[in-house]
Amino acid sequence: MSDQILPAIQRTKSAIEEYPDKNWIIAYSGGKDSTATLKVFLAALKKADRKPSGISLIYCDTGVENPVIDLYVKRTLKNIRREAEDAMIPLSVDILNAPVQDRFFAKVVGRGYPTPTNSFRWCTKALRINPVTKYMRSFGSDDTIVVLGSRRDESQQRKRSIQKNGDDYWQKQGGSSAKIYLPILDFSISDVWDAVFCLGMPTSIDAREIEDIYRDASGECPVLRSPNSPPCGSGRFGCWTCTVVRKDHSATKMVDAGHSELQPFLEFRNWLAEVRNDEKRRWPVRRNGVERPGPFSIAAREEILLGLFHLERTTGTEILAEGELEHIFMLWERDYDIEHELGLRSKTCPVSQRQRIQSQRTRSMPTPVSA
Repeated sequence: MSDQILPAIQRTKSAIEEYPDKNWIIAYSGGKDSTATLKVFLAALKKADRKPSGISLIYCDTGVENPVIDLYVKRTLKNIRREAEDAMIPLSVDILNAPVQDRFFAKVVGRGYPTPTNSFRWCTKALRINPVTKYMRSFGSDDTIVVLGSRRDESQQRKRSIQKNGDDYWQKQGGSSAKIYLPILDFSISDVWDAVFCLGMPTSIDAREIEDIYRDASGECPVLRSPNSPPCGSGRFGCWTCTVVRKDHSATKMVDAGHSELQPFLEFRNWLAEVRNDEKRRWPVRRNGVERPGPFSIAAREEILLGLFHLERTTGTEILAEGELEHIFMLWERDYDIEHELGLRSKTCPVSQRQRIQSQRTRSMPTPVSA
């Protein structure tokens, strides 16, 4: 076992014993870092003399997570919940979602947001940060400790962020008064995989399945204890819609490895990246009046929406959340007059457009894939 693991468990045990009256929130994504973090925390909890009465394991479901990872995580969370109950561990498992108005396609298809870029990365705050912040506030930020799987070795950007916020196992970020604890701060990738495979609870986490997913995504085969062959390099998972990166290498490699179910999502994502910069599909002005490419036109938004219906039908998944389509139509109605003033459309009846689109979705509604 790695020399880093036992000190991390002891350090985390001391942290738990120091703050038994706090609400501990462990962020979980299903990836190797959050899995190692959870295992280190539970190993420390088992040894702690003073234990918190409230521990939460949270997964932030953006609605556009990589479908393979999303199915794996939700299945694993069910098993973790059951295992915690059997072991009488006070662990609640919660899946967080952004409200309808902040969901990805409510923004893109409803408001006409161009898909995210490095200079306009609107998605992270709306889909991840805000739901977690709201969840923390339900406990009271002053009474909350958030456990994250951040590591110095993860990337230069992560290292700079950690240095900026205290450069220690305890962090403070933004305006929140919540404490942030980083149990695997000094772990290398090898240390992480050692923790994933060697530590016990939760036994319902299948380390081999995580290994297989990363191998498929990175094209590398993890070698757990070889000092010369780093295990499972930098395979990273995120939203299947992500257009911040030029090419989604992990999804491409997963398709090449046999996950053919991802191919339609990847093709739609690549198409979104192409049309994002097509000025013919955008307003000639931004909402603030600046004469630069603005939101997608309603015609372009309808084009994307119909593409989504086709994707739902092709993959047998339900991508738009309950109430999201109604919210999209409501946002369109606000923009009809603006488009008329811009000379992009004659006065049309939104009701007839809505009925036509709704009928197309009704005809193509899939049978949802269950986790």
